[in-house]
Amino acid sequence: MKILSLDTTMAGCSAAIVDTDSALPLAADFAAMERGHAEALPPMVAKVVKTSGLALSEIDRIAVTTGPGTFTGVRIGLAFARGLGLARNIPVVGIDSLAAIAANETQRVHLLVASDARNDEIYAAMFDARHRQLMPPHVTTAAAAAADVPSETLVLGTAAQAVIAGSRRNDLALSLAGDMPVAAHFARLAAIVTPAEMPLPLYLRAPDAKPQASALRKIGLLSIEDMGPAAAELMAELHGEIFEEGWTRLAFTEMLLTPGTDAAIARQSDEPLGLIVTRRAMDEAEIITIGTRPSAQRRGVARQLLAQHMVALTEKGVRHLFLEVAASNAAALRLYVAMGFAEAGRRKGYYRSRGRDEDAIVMRREITP
Repeated sequence: MKILSLDTTMAGCSAAIVDTDSALPLAADFAAMERGHAEALPPMVAKVVKTSGLALSEIDRIAVTTGPGTFTGVRIGLAFARGLGLARNIPVVGIDSLAAIAANETQRVHLLVASDARNDEIYAAMFDARHRQLMPPHVTTAAAAAADVPSETLVLGTAAQAVIAGSRRNDLALSLAGDMPVAAHFARLAAIVTPAEMPLPLYLRAPDAKPQASALRKIGLLSIEDMGPAAAELMAELHGEIFEEGWTRLAFTEMLLTPGTDAAIARQSDEPLGLIVTRRAMDEAEIITIGTRPSAQRRGVARQLLAQHMVALTEKGVRHLFLEVAASNAAALRLYVAMGFAEAGRRKGYYRSRGRDEDAIVMRREITP
């Protein structure tokens, strides 16, 4: 069986073509990277396909990691694999990221895979000596991860040293295998899986988890990235977290293909925290939507996003910026007033909320280079 495998879930990007009848991969590539997976993956896949000497029509199935990992990284690999699978009518098989990392280890011993999940937490999964999963991926702490694992277990992953140190046990050993999923190593896992529906992302944290009160401090300088039609699925995912009636991927695709539409996402490291979409006409623009993920609200994300996006709009000749906001949305109104917007009119009964009509306040701000 000839398998194209790929991974973008963590701080690496990898692709490989493996023939399960041979001992070595036909072609493989790996690059360590914190971001830039979306740009790196397509040429990497093209390279391994060319190096393998195979045509895409000769690929029997695609293997892709589904998470846990970074929000953006998980979506990039899945979107690419699903798109290629649909276009070429190739089955797509999902492999969880910790099982993929376990495939790096060649020794037949009990294995605990532990990857850093930030915020003093880790992702962990337990495997027996034949690398069969005994405990699926879950969120825990480094101190608790090794509580019930057998003696002489190897610990592998970016949080492995923290787990061993936190366990206070002397019968655990550090695996020297790679800490990231490697496409050339986990591809064979897909050969024993029966393809079904397209794989879904594996998120181990609820996307709308509420931050603790102590965490409601302002977020530092964010990275603001312009988005085009290729980001429609990511934009729809974010919008669905932020709003009760989230817009679909198709809606975002059509919107982002419309001339004059500009979109951006605010990120902290690899994690997208907020989005904005505006539409330009001559020297005027309107904010179509703006929002912050629930777990990052009240921490200055929207303020940064709007401020930097306004700068980008002025460079495109915009001088007048408009928006609409529900009259009852006090938090948004405070933000817009603080950002220099003033009421320019009202639309009576414009919104329908909880069975009653609500006014929309039209706000305007002059922006200059």
